[in-house]
Amino acid sequence: MGPLLGGLFVDLLSWRFVFLINVLPIAVTLVLLSRLHLPDPPRTVRVDWLSGALCAIGLGGVVYALIEQPHQGWSSPAILLTGIGGAALLALFLLRQRRPQPLMPLSLFRVRNFAWGNLATLFVYAALSLNGFVLGVYLQQGAGLKATEAGLASLPITILMILLSSRAGRLAGRLGPRLFMAAGPLIMAAGVLLLLLVAEQFDYWWQVLPAMIVLGVGLSVTVAPLTSAILGSIDESRSGIASAVNNAVSRVAGLLVVAMLSTIVGGTLNLAGFHTATLVTAALFAIGGIVSWIGIRRPAAEPAMPDPAVSDPSA
Repeated sequence: MGPLLGGLFVDLLSWRFVFLINVLPIAVTLVLLSRLHLPDPPRTVRVDWLSGALCAIGLGGVVYALIEQPHQGWSSPAILLTGIGGAALLALFLLRQRRPQPLMPLSLFRVRNFAWGNLATLFVYAALSLNGFVLGVYLQQGAGLKATEAGLASLPITILMILLSSRAGRLAGRLGPRLFMAAGPLIMAAGVLLLLLVAEQFDYWWQVLPAMIVLGVGLSVTVAPLTSAILGSIDESRSGIASAVNNAVSRVAGLLVVAMLSTIVGGTLNLAGFHTATLVTAALFAIGGIVSWIGIRRPAAEPAMPDPAVSDPSA
């Protein structure tokens, strides 16, 4: 629903209002939380502000270098300084996580499904971010649609997610997540390749809608099994930080790939650039599916609890 709401804001109000989309839900959540009388457990862990600063500034430096590189070139002192400096700060961030009470416990990545699941998340969400950004912009600048119409273009994905995600999650619970996490991104790759049908003579119904339907099916097959595989591999006491790490990976993936957009499309998002971005998106989806097939394993089944009436000899 994000693209649709954003389109309505752009057409009816101002693009600046998109920054207020989260304000109302957050405000309602805070009010509801304030009315819950939850126990306040003792806080034994301190926030590592230095690690947060290293990560944020380092990521900012790398992103700046990726965005400005097509304009200034890799030989530019500004690009070299921010790119290498940002990478160095990120390396220091990772080294600092070896200390007690880290901001991001590296021990989480020793768990197979968590590590491989986050690697799959990196590729899948990079592809989703690239596709969402490029499609929304091209439909307005290349196809001449209004912002609201461009937002409506991806609505079939949301509808299919609502209808199919819970069913895919239940099936993955019975059959294991590996098949779904591998097949889903490959289906999305096939769906994205259908966007190569987009031509100068634009027709949403034949050139875009089929891709949105296939993308929606693939995304529905992927999301719930991906989340359950990652969070289900970590013990409950660390589920919060595990969820935060996975969410951060998905956000960073989108940030980096959008920062590289100018390099990907060749500087201009015309029809040729759109097709190039489509091919890159399909490749990222396919890599995500292959990574899932290689790395994800079905969790071991929990042992059944014995029936007291059978196990108790005195019964």
